[in-house]
Amino acid sequence: MTDRTPCSPQSSSCRDVGTTMISHFVTRLEVEAAKVGGSLSAAEIRALAQHFLTAEQDCFGTYYQRAWDDCSHLREALQFEHTRKRPFDRILMRRFSYLYPPRLFDEGRDGVLSRRMIPGFVLAIDKMIGPTLRERGERICTDILVRHSSADGRCDWNAVYTDSETIALIDYILGTVAQTFTDFERRRTWMIDLIDSHLAPADPAAPDAHWTLGQGGFIVLMRAMFSDFARRLQADPAAARAFWGSAAFTTIAQFLFHLDEG
Repeated sequence: MTDRTPCSPQSSSCRDVGTTMISHFVTRLEVEAAKVGGSLSAAEIRALAQHFLTAEQDCFGTYYQRAWDDCSHLREALQFEHTRKRPFDRILMRRFSYLYPPRLFDEGRDGVLSRRMIPGFVLAIDKMIGPTLRERGERICTDILVRHSSADGRCDWNAVYTDSETIALIDYILGTVAQTFTDFERRRTWMIDLIDSHLAPADPAAPDAHWTLGQGGFIVLMRAMFSDFARRLQADPAAARAFWGSAAFTTIAQFLFHLDEG
């Protein structure tokens, strides 16, 4: 996927609200003017405008709500698109982004998880890997993006995701995270509580307004995030043991076992 966030995105729904209302009012003026010979005084126009505001607006309640929802969804999508320009976070979350509901600019699909979890998830990852590894990850990901970006700023994200350096970096991050789960139950509870206590605000009417991660969501999230990592480790355990060292490899293997057990 090649993408570039537009500098001044506009939603046709948001933009057309004013056009629709003005057009409707002009039509009302034309109808009333025709009744009195083709022209209206300033006072008559003001009176019609007041009537329009007080009496006819209720007819457009559903239209207003739909336009508001469209604008809100677009704003939230663009805000997320802006924040995920931090390539490290975007690349890491790619491992499970299909679990989000579908939305403009995103790779969501299944809707099992909620994007409201992102602030707490990022905080949890930062606490588990530490600032030094976070800074290293940001630096490497930025370099990878440069490598896969055109002169006009378009980035080939598929190339970024499949870059061997990207895969190696994220696998290293995940191996580091796995090693913090020496006490699986305690760390799981800590991560769930941290994410659920830092959920982004939600519209009361939104489908995920009452969403929480919980133990079920934790297992779904972690299995998805570690799926490729686990497959590579199991494909060549000798190489993985040599890379991580025997003690770390054992800790990682035990963590993956707990994930499988649920």
